[in-house]
Amino acid sequence: MGRNCRVGFDVRMSRNTGIGTYIQGLVEAFRATGVVNARSIKYFGSYADPDGQNIVSCHPFRSSIYSIAEQLEYPLCLQQCELWHAPHYNIPYWKGNAKLVVTIHDLIHWIFRKDFFTPLQALYAGKMLTRTVKKADQIIAVSRKTRDDLITHFDADPEKISVIYEGVDERFRPTEDVNKIEAVRDKYNLPETYFLYVGMIKPHKNVLWLLHLFGNLIEENRVDAGLVLVGRKDKKYPAGYEALSALKNKDRIVHIPYVEEDELLHLYSGALALIHPSLYEGFGLTLLEAMACGTPVLACRAASIPEVVGDAACLIDSCAHHEMMDAIVRLEKSDSLREDFKKRGLRHVSQFRWENAAKETAEVYERVLGK
Repeated sequence: MGRNCRVGFDVRMSRNTGIGTYIQGLVEAFRATGVVNARSIKYFGSYADPDGQNIVSCHPFRSSIYSIAEQLEYPLCLQQCELWHAPHYNIPYWKGNAKLVVTIHDLIHWIFRKDFFTPLQALYAGKMLTRTVKKADQIIAVSRKTRDDLITHFDADPEKISVIYEGVDERFRPTEDVNKIEAVRDKYNLPETYFLYVGMIKPHKNVLWLLHLFGNLIEENRVDAGLVLVGRKDKKYPAGYEALSALKNKDRIVHIPYVEEDELLHLYSGALALIHPSLYEGFGLTLLEAMACGTPVLACRAASIPEVVGDAACLIDSCAHHEMMDAIVRLEKSDSLREDFKKRGLRHVSQFRWENAAKETAEVYERVLGK
């Protein structure tokens, strides 16, 4: 990429879960590989890498996302760039002469608008996604499922969509450091053996269903292991999901709102398996993080999940209550089954690298700037 091809990259959400991981992965890979000339890209907002180091200089973009102030500040940012990369669909209403590349991670707010979100949230998502499809010079979708959803729900032009998979940070790797695994278990007072869920405690993640069926397994004495849930609760839940707000540690079920990155690595490594009961994912990075740690994965056959995990995970139909319960019991009892999925996962996850994502993203910049 030539020195005069200046790209503006919005990094304001770099500390968020999900999109923040995407931003950090690309920024680190851009720096490590040099596929985007460091003098040709400007980062707007505030950025710190996972270790808290400010490794890139940032230009001012102080407004909060989804705000009116954001739209007023956008023109000052865009006039410095030939191309603007928005890692989320909160795009500028007026982009001037700048080209626009937008990454869409999922359509959860639209697909589940009647189930889990307020009318205002649904209205905003619908308007911004409609505008993104119309105004973006190129859309990066993190999975074929997200691409297909854009085409189905918003009549997006397939020629304007590039599917670029996310990567897995190299810090997620198998570890046999028993002392560190036990230290994390002791710190959070975890059961000797446990299954693990990692992700926000959101309705579409289907955690309430998981809690119900795992509670049944405990009552029926079908499992000896516990269940550990790692992730923050929402501030407010829709009707029918109030039990998530009241979630407390009990009966071998432990909730941990937040853990450090190093602790997450050892939680993955100490688990019998990761359970991911989600009804919808645009990608599903935690499944690959678990695989990278050598942890078997049990998930629902929903949305992008089969696409991302291939044959390396144990998949069951969404909301197939007894099928999920039976799979949990099998994984607890069978060392050979867990070892099989461990090997499959380690082979499969090796193809998901941030270096690849950075290279393919740089190619998108080149194509758009060359038009």
